[in-house]
Amino acid sequence: MEETGIGKTDKISVVVPVYNAEKDIDRLVDTLLSQTYPNLEIILVDDGSKDQSGVFCDAYAQKYGNVFTFHQENAGSSAARNTGLRHATGDYIAFCDSDDYVEIDMYERLHSAAKAHPSGVIFQILTCYESTSGEILKEAESSSGEVVFHPAKDVFHQLMLHKGDASFCTKLIRANFMKNFAFPEGKLNEDFELLLRMLQQTDGVYSVETLGYHIVLSDVSNTRGTFKREFYDAMIANSDTAYKLAEEKYPESITAAKRFCLFQRLDYLLHIPVKEMRNNPVCDGIITYIRSNKAEIESNPFLSEKEKKNLKILMKAPRLSKRAHGLYMKLKKPGKTVIYTGAKEE
Repeated sequence: MEETGIGKTDKISVVVPVYNAEKDIDRLVDTLLSQTYPNLEIILVDDGSKDQSGVFCDAYAQKYGNVFTFHQENAGSSAARNTGLRHATGDYIAFCDSDDYVEIDMYERLHSAAKAHPSGVIFQILTCYESTSGEILKEAESSSGEVVFHPAKDVFHQLMLHKGDASFCTKLIRANFMKNFAFPEGKLNEDFELLLRMLQQTDGVYSVETLGYHIVLSDVSNTRGTFKREFYDAMIANSDTAYKLAEEKYPESITAAKRFCLFQRLDYLLHIPVKEMRNNPVCDGIITYIRSNKAEIESNPFLSEKEKKNLKILMKAPRLSKRAHGLYMKLKKPGKTVIYTGAKEE
């Protein structure tokens, strides 16, 4: 085991918010307990679960000396993460979602990258997406195992193109840096907002180019399934924050940031049910924004032709076009109830 300057093995604190996860928590915790890295502190935060999740967490804490459970009233994943962060005693901080799982060498690889690059503060690893049945939906982009440095400006640019990784579940962060921040509570899409703030105080992100984290997609997650207005409202707010940041710090990415603002608004309109478009000031503001950026839609090189076409259609008659598409899908698949959801959430 490697020794640090303070004469002990580096400890990694892994914070896991847990809410009604009795069917999945065993898989995640077992992969954490099986890590090849020897010094993990596993912090399970039971966020007011209504099933047996809290009991399972307590059982792990009683059986394993490096597992700690904290219980709180339901306050959301950000609040649970902040609770775990306050109790974390590690030299590094990491986060996992209770319905996902990790490769058994994930933290060894991340820690090795951190030791090799002592000036870095944020390290990440690649992901794959899979269904609850185990079907791989999207493989990791690389398996080279190389450690690649991405300057903050490049990370920002990739985020504006929906190509970057905003998740904290793939990251290992030095505790003396992470503890200067907190996740915004009472909000969704919170990873993105916090990462934008953190990027302004770091040179960039080191990426270990191999699979480490498995994202298991479920219809009951915060961002999938039925339209969740709070999530999409947060998407719009975050896009405006990102555009302002581009103006102030990353002017070379201003066109990409404008694309991001337009794409997020398109995504909102594609997902929102027609009945929720009326008397909705956020929706009205989105339509006004799109109409006022007609020239930008035509010229922006980062928007696909399909995205440009959809924006043009929706800016002219948003409610009518959505009704027409819904009717088309219903006639195309008679006997089935079709809910038009548009593009996948980011």
